Amino acid sequence: MGQWLVLLVVILFVGPLLISNLWGYLRSREALIDLAFRNTRDLTALEAAQGEDFLRDVTTLVPALVGSDRELLAATAGPAEVQASARVRLGERLQGSILGKARPGEATAPARQGPDQPGELAELAELQVVSAAGELLASSLPLHARGPDLTSALCLQRGRAGPATVALGAVTGGAELVVASPVVVEGVTAAVVCGRFRFAVFQRLLTQLARRAGGADVYLLDERRQVLAAVEAGQVVPGAGALAWLPRPAADAAWTMRGGSPRGADLVIGYAPVAGSGWGVVVATPLAETLADLEHLKVQAIAVFSMLMAVVVLAVLLAWRTLVRPLRALAETSEQIAAGAIGTTVASTVASTGPREIVELAREFNQMSLALRDARQGLEDRIAERTRQLADSRHFLELLLDSIDQRVVVTDPQLYIVKANAAAVRLHGRPLVGEPCYRAFEDRDRPCDGCPVQATFHGGHPASAERAQRTVDGQQPIAIQTYPVRDDSGQVRSVISISRVITQEKQLQAQLAFHEKMAAFGQLAAGIAHELGNPLASIDAQLQRAEADPERARQSVPVVRKEVGRMSRLLRELVDFSRRKRSEVHLASVNQIVDDVLKLVEHDPRARGVELVRELAPELPGVRIVEDHLVQVLLNLGLNALDALGGRGRVVLSTRLGPGTDGGSEAEAEPGRAVVEVRVSDTGTGVPLEIRDRLFQPFHTTKAAGRGTGLGLFVSKRIVDELGGSLTLEQTGPAGTVFLVRLPVAPRPSSGRVRAKEGS
Repeated sequence: MGQWLVLLVVILFVGPLLISNLWGYLRSREALIDLAFRNTRDLTALEAAQGEDFLRDVTTLVPALVGSDRELLAATAGPAEVQASARVRLGERLQGSILGKARPGEATAPARQGPDQPGELAELAELQVVSAAGELLASSLPLHARGPDLTSALCLQRGRAGPATVALGAVTGGAELVVASPVVVEGVTAAVVCGRFRFAVFQRLLTQLARRAGGADVYLLDERRQVLAAVEAGQVVPGAGALAWLPRPAADAAWTMRGGSPRGADLVIGYAPVAGSGWGVVVATPLAETLADLEHLKVQAIAVFSMLMAVVVLAVLLAWRTLVRPLRALAETSEQIAAGAIGTTVASTVASTGPREIVELAREFNQMSLALRDARQGLEDRIAERTRQLADSRHFLELLLDSIDQRVVVTDPQLYIVKANAAAVRLHGRPLVGEPCYRAFEDRDRPCDGCPVQATFHGGHPASAERAQRTVDGQQPIAIQTYPVRDDSGQVRSVISISRVITQEKQLQAQLAFHEKMAAFGQLAAGIAHELGNPLASIDAQLQRAEADPERARQSVPVVRKEVGRMSRLLRELVDFSRRKRSEVHLASVNQIVDDVLKLVEHDPRARGVELVRELAPELPGVRIVEDHLVQVLLNLGLNALDALGGRGRVVLSTRLGPGTDGGSEAEAEPGRAVVEVRVSDTGTGVPLEIRDRLFQPFHTTKAAGRGTGLGLFVSKRIVDELGGSLTLEQTGPAGTVFLVRLPVAPRPSSGRVRAKEGS
């Protein structure tokens, strides 16, 4: 990691500097090359212009020298004697006009001269007059100074071509310029005046140009691309041959391009033609000379950059030694601590040497590590203590649960048992944890209908139920009470169920119900006996009267028949009531049961003077019950109402469809949601306030001693609860008392609803 950090620092510090310098060098090099191209192009054009000026001057000079000379005309057109004499004078004249008083071969005063340009006459080697036949008539050179006449033919040839034409000659072994001008007499060329110029003037011009170009090579080429004059490396080079390395563009026009010399030098080559001659000027500028200063700067920049790099590397290495290494040691120590080696400290060399900030950081780090070790040890001790306490609490909780003789289980939201006490294990003969409650208790594959555990999960409140469940002793009735267990947010996370076997309670309840039933039927039997005793007494009186007075026996027969019919009707009602099966659960009509109960109550002696009223709602849905149980409840409530009236008043048994009809008519109530309500009301004095809370408790009665057991309402409420309904005291007071029985409506049969029989 440290090496990468050093490399990153070097790159971030040196990279931009290196890139900027490299970019500046390339831009400067490109600019200098462009400048070399422009300078070469300008110098080539300048040299070509100077050559053009020189040729224009010499082509006008020669005709000017001979145009007004009459002796020239006499030497070419007069008689022979005259011509000979004229030629001698012409030669002397030519020598005097060109050389003046100077010795032959020396230069005279220049005709045109500037600061950088010598006079053209100083470079005039010879002035000749050649006849039309090619004979040399006169010359500016004396006879002893002239060499072989090699230019006469050339002069004659060029003079015939036109006025003041230019050609090259080679008399002295070097390149020369020959300017020929014809002498026309009467429209005929009689002679040709020819001037021979040296190329030394061009050599000087090329040397000056090369000096201005900073060491450039300059060449003067003829129309065949042969070198006429040249300056290479600042030295005059005799013109000879052609430039083999010179590019040959397709167009014979000025151009500038990049090329190479035979010596391998990189050149900028410029060419420009000399107008009117077919010649050309070539300037070759070495790029090395142009870029010399830039390359020198580059070397200096590289040296400076190298020194800077050395300084940066030394600085980074110093930073690595003083900063990175201690920080790396801190990082390694922190990794060891993160791996679990709490208490590890940084080496003493790091914690005592280096920058002050690093030393302080290392010391603080060591203190933190030691403090963390102590804190961890303390935390581990506390965790161990809490773990022991938790284990003790868990053990105590298990002992507490196992000490409860009732079945205690805890279920999760999926109805799986997560905790069961010892009583639950004994009751079912196996561990229950991990099983769903509906499978463990009732051997079902899905949750039970009316499950109190589900009701507690959904409603969040305690629930209770009685169910027949499988135990080690077989199927037994179990009373279940469930309670929600909430988390900190109030959500129900589990449900605890406390259950007990109620087989003995059920048997006792059955016995109590039976005894209460027998007591009620005993009262009915006494009433029925009384009902039978009255007609029997009437019959006995009529029979005694007939015995005493046989004549009046005929009058007693209708009375006897009436009383016998009355007894027969009573016995028939009892027989019809007893023949119906009332001990099995079936779909029953509540209106029919109310009608039967009223018929029984009518025969009770306490019903004399009491108005018994039926208010039965038509089209009531049926309920699934044990009919005999509901008869016992209503009979108990009816007899209690008779006791409360004391032989006078009114008892009303009414039925209706209770709330939950979805806003429709009672006849169209939704089964399973609505309830059938039965109200038993009387016009007695009501229930005293001080005993209302104990009204449904066992062995509590308001009747005189010997007339009640105190179990009637208690047994009736338990019976209604088992039927899935409720029995409540709806209203009581001086105006009377109303008891309300509510029973759930049975599911609607496919053939329709059971209709209640309307009683009279």
